[in-house]
Amino acid sequence: MLYRNIISSIFCSFILIACVPKFDKIDKTDETKIINELNSLKLTDNKNELTTKWWELFNDEQLNSIITKALNESASLKSLEQRYEKANSIIKAVESENLPNISFESSITRERFSLNHIFPAPLGGGIFTGYHSATTLDYKFDFWNERKSRIKSAKNRAIAELALIEESRLNLALGITQLYLSWSFNEKKVEEFENIVHILNSELDIMKQRYESGLIDEVSLNNKKAQIFQVKNNIYSIQEIIKGQKASMCILGGFLPSYAENMNKPKISNTINLTLAKELPLNLLSQRADVSIQKYIVLSNEQNINIASAKFYPNINLSSLLGFTSFDSSKFLTKSSTVPSLGVALDLPIFDWGKREANLDEKVIDYNSSVYEYNDIVNKAANEVIGVLKKIEYKNLQLDMHEKELKTKKTNEHIENRKFEIGLNDKVPYFDSQINTLMNEILGLDLIESHTKLQLELIKALGGGFKEEDIKNGRS
Repeated sequence: MLYRNIISSIFCSFILIACVPKFDKIDKTDETKIINELNSLKLTDNKNELTTKWWELFNDEQLNSIITKALNESASLKSLEQRYEKANSIIKAVESENLPNISFESSITRERFSLNHIFPAPLGGGIFTGYHSATTLDYKFDFWNERKSRIKSAKNRAIAELALIEESRLNLALGITQLYLSWSFNEKKVEEFENIVHILNSELDIMKQRYESGLIDEVSLNNKKAQIFQVKNNIYSIQEIIKGQKASMCILGGFLPSYAENMNKPKISNTINLTLAKELPLNLLSQRADVSIQKYIVLSNEQNINIASAKFYPNINLSSLLGFTSFDSSKFLTKSSTVPSLGVALDLPIFDWGKREANLDEKVIDYNSSVYEYNDIVNKAANEVIGVLKKIEYKNLQLDMHEKELKTKKTNEHIENRKFEIGLNDKVPYFDSQINTLMNEILGLDLIESHTKLQLELIKALGGGFKEEDIKNGRS
């Protein structure tokens, strides 16, 4: 009879069940379109394999030390790691619901029962001590995979948090490296300007002799002095910029200001020139942390839709209790004091005035919003790679033209030196040609610096050695 009633209740529930409203989900970008766009590039095998420690390609031990220290001690990264730990805790909490909830309770109560209530004498009007002890079991079935969807949603969120850590690590390393490389180029510019000052001082000595001999007036002498002051001012300005760059590295890395005082001049032994692997079109989207972040947010939100949909279906809760209740302590744990119970509860909200539907709409909107963001990031990823490569191509042409220009300047310098040696000219034109060459070399440093920054942009566009499979397998 009992089983028949339970079956009848379930049958009636299915008759009364509310249907899940229809909803529209946005489609993600067709990744084959991205692959086709990237296939138009002329790709070769990597000369420099891009790993997660790509900064080591610059062969500067101090740079390696600064970035390692920043990655290990950054407070912002520590905060993100705590968010990842929180996400893992949520997974454990949701997974624990797959098992029955077992609890134990025990109490002793001293109570007087009223004479004017439902209890007859001798209970009414008497004072008794009640003993109670019980173990309860509760279990909620998961017929519609609500709990399974919650677990999947939590796991996808955790992977997104881990990818966010990797993206933040990449941005931190890129920020420090860009400042460090600019510092390195600025030190080289200072050296070139100091060489120019040295040459200008030599010219000034010659002009002083001419002035004393009456060959030139004081205006020419003062113009040369002003030129020296201008170059020195450039040196001071660059040195001030260097101080700011070192301070910015301390801010990015989370170091105290005194850390900058112990930094030595950079010793960048080489620049890098990345080429792209032939399998890039197939792997690009799995090698960018920002794409992975949004991908797993989309997957998490998709599971949230399943959770909201499950609310429209009935569910069954099972509960049981096994314990002892007695006023007599001597009979407390005897069979006569047992209070076993077993219950089955059916949960079916029929009229909730649109609450479940509104909840479902919210989850669908969150999903569609995250898909739009994913599509935007995917398009941005392809455009970044192609855009940076075109900039590098143009910068390479500039560097080639500059190299030819510098070669011409050095040829003129050699000619002016020969004229001085054979007595056709004094040394001033030779000094001027040296200054022109040095100024051209300073412009070359600007070009090389901008080219190196483009290489850093390419590293970012390629994901900085990130691999989605690593975070999925816990190898981050």
